[in-house]
Amino acid sequence: MGQNSTAGEDRAVARWRDILGPDAIAYDEDALAAASRNTSAFAPRRVVAVLRPSDPDQVERVVRIAREEKVPLHPYSTGRNWGLGSRLPVRDGCALLDLSAMNRIRAVDSAGRYAVVEPGVTQLQLADHLAEHAPDLVANVTGSSPDSSVLGNLLERGTGFRRHRAEEVRGLEVVLGTGDRIRTGLWAGESTRQLHHYPYGIGPSLDGLFVQSNLGVVTAAVVDLLPRQEQLRLLMFTCSETALPGVVDAVRGLFLRGTVRSIVHVFNDKRILAMTRSDRVPTWTGAVAVDGTAAQVESAVEDITTTLAAEGAAVRVVGARDAAAPDADPMVAAMYDVHSGRPTTAFLQGLYQSVPGAAVPTDLDVLDDTTVGYLACMPVAAVDGRTVADLVALVEKTCADHGLVPAIAVNPTGPDYLESVVNLYFDRTDPAQEEAARACNTELHERLYADGFRFYRVGVETMASLTAWDTAPWDAVALLKDALDPDGILSPGRYAPLRP
Repeated sequence: MGQNSTAGEDRAVARWRDILGPDAIAYDEDALAAASRNTSAFAPRRVVAVLRPSDPDQVERVVRIAREEKVPLHPYSTGRNWGLGSRLPVRDGCALLDLSAMNRIRAVDSAGRYAVVEPGVTQLQLADHLAEHAPDLVANVTGSSPDSSVLGNLLERGTGFRRHRAEEVRGLEVVLGTGDRIRTGLWAGESTRQLHHYPYGIGPSLDGLFVQSNLGVVTAAVVDLLPRQEQLRLLMFTCSETALPGVVDAVRGLFLRGTVRSIVHVFNDKRILAMTRSDRVPTWTGAVAVDGTAAQVESAVEDITTTLAAEGAAVRVVGARDAAAPDADPMVAAMYDVHSGRPTTAFLQGLYQSVPGAAVPTDLDVLDDTTVGYLACMPVAAVDGRTVADLVALVEKTCADHGLVPAIAVNPTGPDYLESVVNLYFDRTDPAQEEAARACNTELHERLYADGFRFYRVGVETMASLTAWDTAPWDAVALLKDALDPDGILSPGRYAPLRP
C-alpha cells in the first residue's frame, strides 16, 4: 500500500477490499490527498484509505476488521462539515468511512410524521421525496448545501431553520466499536404496531450518546417531520446594533408566551450582503416563520410586529406570492424556501461571494477544492440582550484585532438559549489572509471561553483545546468509550480526549 503504511494497515486495506470490492475503496495518493483537502485550510492528515460501504452489514464487517487490525476509522456522511474540518479526522492514521453510498430513505410514515433515513440521504433528496409521496409533510432544513446529509448535520448537533435537529431523533441504528449493531428506544424491539411514536423506549435512553460523539457509527435514524400548515408567513425584520439587545429580549418574550415556536435567525450585515441584491443593508436582519391556521397566523403576525417595532425594529411580512415574485430579493426568497422545507443554494452561493475575486463554480459543492477559505466559531449563549451585546462586542473586537470583518448570526432557538455562528472568510491563495483567519479563529475560541461563553460545535483543530477545558465530564465519557468501543478505533479525539 502506501510508503508509510504499517503491516496492520496493509492487512486491513486488503481485507476491506475483499468485503467492499475494488470500486468502493481508494488508497492511491491522489484519492487520499483529495480526501484531506478542506476549505478551512487545516493541515492534511495521513489517511490510510477511503472506504465506501453500501449497507449496514458491510459497516459491521469493516468495523470488526478495523478492531482486529487496530486501524482507526473516521466516519462521515457526505463530508460537508465545512468550516469545521470537512472530512478530516482529528488525528493521523485513520481510514475514512464514507457513508454517502448508504442513501436509502427506508420509510416515510405520513400519519406518524417520520422518516427512516440512512447517512447518505441529502436534504434535497428527502424534500423531493416528501413533495412526491407525502406532500402534507416538510423537513426541517438547514442553510447548507441541498446535497448535505440530513443525518450528518443532526449527529453534529446542527440546527435547521425551524428547530434543533437533535430534537428530531426518534431512534437510531448504530454499529458499535465492537462491530455489534443496535437500535435504540422502541426500535430495539418488534411489534405489529408502529413503534416510533415514543422515542425513549424502556430503560436508559441511549440516543444522546451517539450525537456529537465517537461512540458508534450511526447507519440510520428515525427523524421527525413537520406537518404542512394551512398558512405560512415569514417575518423579516431589521434593526440597528444599539437596538439588538432589546430585540433579543423581546424575542424571548414572544417565545415565552407561545407566539413564536420556530427558531429566530438574526444576521449581521456582512452575512446578508453576500446574498442580497442591495449594496447597503441594516446592521442586523432577522427572520422568523409563523404557521398554522389563518387566524393563528394573523394573531402571531400582529403580536410579533407590534412587539419588535416597540424595540426599534422594522418588520416586513412575506408570503408565498411575495417570495416567488420575479423581482423578489434572492435573500428573501431563500429565507422563505428554507422555512417551507425546501433547501436552497443561496446561502452556499453567498459564501463564495464573501471572498472577493473567488470564482463561483458550476458545482457549488466543490468548496473544498476552491480558493475560498472558511472557518467557523459557534458559541452558545442565553437569550438575553445584554449577553448578546457582550458576545457581539467581543467577536467584533477580536476580529478587528486581526483585520477581519466577521459574518455573525445569533439564532434564539427558544426562550432559553441561542446559537451563534461566526464565519471567517479568506482567500486560501493568500498566506497572510490564511494566517490572520486561523489566528483569529483560535483567539475567538480562547477569548469567548475565558469570558464565560461555551460552544455547541467545534472544528477538528479545536477538539484538543475543548477537551482540555472543563466543558464536559470527560472521565465519564471515557468510561462509555471503554464499554462501547473498547479498542478506541472509532474517530479518536472527536468530542473526546485524544488518548496516547
